[in-house]
Amino acid sequence: MAANASLADSFESLKLKWGWLLALGVALIILGTVALGDTVALSVISVFLVGWLLIASGGFHLVHLLRHTEIRSFWNVLGTICDFGAGFYMVAHPALGAVTLTLVLAAFLLASGVTRLVAVLSVNMPHKFWPVLDAILSIMLGILLWAHWPWTGLWFIGFAIAIQLIFRGWTWVMVALALRSSVQRSAISPLPA
Repeated sequence: MAANASLADSFESLKLKWGWLLALGVALIILGTVALGDTVALSVISVFLVGWLLIASGGFHLVHLLRHTEIRSFWNVLGTICDFGAGFYMVAHPALGAVTLTLVLAAFLLASGVTRLVAVLSVNMPHKFWPVLDAILSIMLGILLWAHWPWTGLWFIGFAIAIQLIFRGWTWVMVALALRSSVQRSAISPLPA
């Protein structure tokens, strides 16, 4: 009961701040559109940042392994070494890192699409169209990335980030407009006695 009241309070608070959500959505749309202008640079920058995140992750793992000797195992040490190795590789060669990540992404999309398609077709469930379409699109995207690799590695990550920013922006714009219309409807409707 308290959770429902808290959720209702949060929703009412959001209704009052719909303008900020609209501004956030518009800003994300603009940022995504600008990012579409140079997807290669965005790919390289994002891989560079991922490299630094992996180096930081390796540092945290190393400190954890040094402080807690009881959890040291071959796999924990190997994971720490992989974090450092992949991070330094991406920081030193961000363009090659983007190409490598795109190849890994293509393999992931292909494998996950095939497994999802097999899973959906092997069970008897209603409304299979959307899951099947999702799996087929994943397979097709994986094949396209792989077929045009390594050239897709130079722009695809930046393109995906830009498109995601645009769609997230539109999502916030639509949420803000729905909240605005909800506020207007509640202002027009008379209060119950």
